[in-house]
Amino acid sequence: MPIEMVEGSGRAKLRSVIQALGGNSGVGIEFATVLAPLPAIRIKVDNCPIEFDADDLVISEHLTQHTRTASISGGAPVDIEYEAALNVNDRISVASVNDGQRYIVIDRIGGV
Repeated sequence: MPIEMVEGSGRAKLRSVIQALGGNSGVGIEFATVLAPLPAIRIKVDNCPIEFDADDLVISEHLTQHTRTASISGGAPVDIEYEAALNVNDRISVASVNDGQRYIVIDRIGGV
Protein backbone atom coordinates (compact mmCIF):
# COMPACT_ATOMS: atom_id res chain seq x y z
CA MET A 1 0.00 0.00 0.00
CA PRO A 2 1.65 3.27 -1.06
CA ILE A 3 1.85 5.98 1.58
CA GLU A 4 1.49 9.56 0.40
CA MET A 5 3.88 11.83 2.29
CA VAL A 6 2.44 15.15 3.40
CA GLU A 7 4.11 18.50 3.71
CA GLY A 8 4.85 19.92 7.13
CA SER A 9 6.71 19.19 10.30
CA GLY A 10 8.12 15.83 11.30
CA ARG A 11 5.21 15.49 13.72
CA ALA A 12 2.66 16.00 10.90
CA LYS A 13 4.47 13.52 8.67
CA LEU A 14 4.63 10.85 11.39
CA ARG A 15 0.94 11.32 12.20
CA SER A 16 0.12 10.96 8.49
CA VAL A 17 2.06 7.70 8.20
CA ILE A 18 0.39 6.25 11.31
CA GLN A 19 -3.05 7.17 9.98
CA ALA A 20 -2.25 5.79 6.51
CA LEU A 21 -1.18 2.46 8.00
CA GLY A 22 -4.62 2.08 9.44
CA GLY A 23 -5.12 2.94 12.88
CA ASN A 24 -3.79 3.55 16.24
CA SER A 25 -6.69 5.95 16.56
CA GLY A 26 -5.92 6.19 20.28
CA VAL A 27 -2.34 7.33 19.67
CA GLY A 28 -1.30 10.97 19.53
CA ILE A 29 2.16 12.51 19.16
CA GLU A 30 2.86 15.37 21.57
CA PHE A 31 5.73 17.35 23.07
CA ALA A 32 6.78 17.37 26.71
CA THR A 33 9.48 18.59 29.08
CA VAL A 34 11.56 16.42 31.44
CA LEU A 35 11.12 17.60 35.05
CA ALA A 36 13.23 14.89 36.72
CA PRO A 37 15.70 12.44 35.11
CA LEU A 38 15.72 8.65 35.15
CA PRO A 39 15.22 6.47 37.12
CA ALA A 40 12.55 8.57 38.92
CA ILE A 41 11.59 10.39 35.73
CA ARG A 42 8.79 12.94 35.68
CA ILE A 43 7.53 14.79 32.60
CA LYS A 44 5.06 17.58 31.83
CA VAL A 45 3.19 17.17 28.55
CA ASP A 46 2.48 20.48 26.81
CA ASN A 47 -1.07 21.73 27.36
CA CYS A 48 -1.74 19.11 30.03
CA PRO A 49 -2.27 20.25 33.64
CA ILE A 50 -0.74 17.20 35.36
CA GLU A 51 2.73 15.64 35.53
CA PHE A 52 3.48 12.02 34.65
CA ASP A 53 5.99 9.79 36.43
CA ALA A 54 7.81 6.55 35.65
CA ASP A 55 4.69 4.45 36.28
CA ASP A 56 2.91 6.29 33.45
CA LEU A 57 5.78 6.10 30.95
CA VAL A 58 7.49 3.68 28.59
CA ILE A 59 10.99 4.95 27.75
CA SER A 60 12.70 4.09 24.45
CA GLU A 61 15.80 1.99 25.14
CA HIS A 62 18.22 4.40 23.46
CA LEU A 63 17.34 7.01 26.11
CA THR A 64 18.08 4.70 29.06
CA GLN A 65 21.31 3.38 30.53
CA HIS A 66 22.10 0.24 28.55
CA THR A 67 24.92 -1.78 27.01
CA ARG A 68 25.36 -2.76 23.38
CA THR A 69 27.97 -4.88 21.64
CA ALA A 70 29.65 -3.42 18.57
CA SER A 71 32.61 -4.09 16.33
CA ILE A 72 34.35 -1.71 13.95
CA SER A 73 35.37 -2.95 10.51
CA GLY A 74 35.13 -6.60 11.54
CA GLY A 75 37.27 -6.13 14.68
CA ALA A 76 36.69 -7.90 17.95
CA PRO A 77 33.31 -7.18 19.52
CA VAL A 78 33.39 -4.59 22.31
CA ASP A 79 30.69 -3.75 24.85
CA ILE A 80 29.72 -0.09 24.86
CA GLU A 81 27.81 1.27 27.83
CA TYR A 82 25.44 4.16 27.15
CA GLU A 83 24.31 6.47 29.93
CA ALA A 84 20.74 7.65 30.38
CA ALA A 85 20.19 10.46 27.88
CA LEU A 86 17.40 12.48 29.49
CA ASN A 87 18.11 15.53 31.63
CA VAL A 88 15.97 18.11 33.39
CA ASN A 89 14.44 20.61 30.93
CA ASP A 90 15.07 18.39 27.88
CA ARG A 91 12.29 18.67 25.31
CA ILE A 92 10.98 15.28 24.22
CA SER A 93 8.46 13.79 21.83
CA VAL A 94 5.93 11.41 23.33
CA ALA A 95 3.18 9.21 21.97
CA SER A 96 0.04 9.14 24.09
CA VAL A 97 -1.82 5.85 24.28
CA ASN A 98 -5.03 4.83 26.05
CA ASP A 99 -6.41 8.36 25.78
CA GLY A 100 -3.42 9.92 27.54
CA GLN A 101 -3.27 7.38 30.37
CA ARG A 102 0.21 6.23 29.30
CA TYR A 103 2.99 7.87 27.31
CA ILE A 104 5.83 6.41 25.25
CA VAL A 105 8.90 8.64 25.33
CA ILE A 106 10.16 8.51 21.75
CA ASP A 107 13.17 10.82 21.64
CA ARG A 108 14.78 14.09 22.66
CA ILE A 109 14.08 16.98 20.37
CA GLY A 110 15.59 20.39 19.83
CA GLY A 111 14.28 23.81 18.97
CA VAL A 112 10.62 23.22 19.84
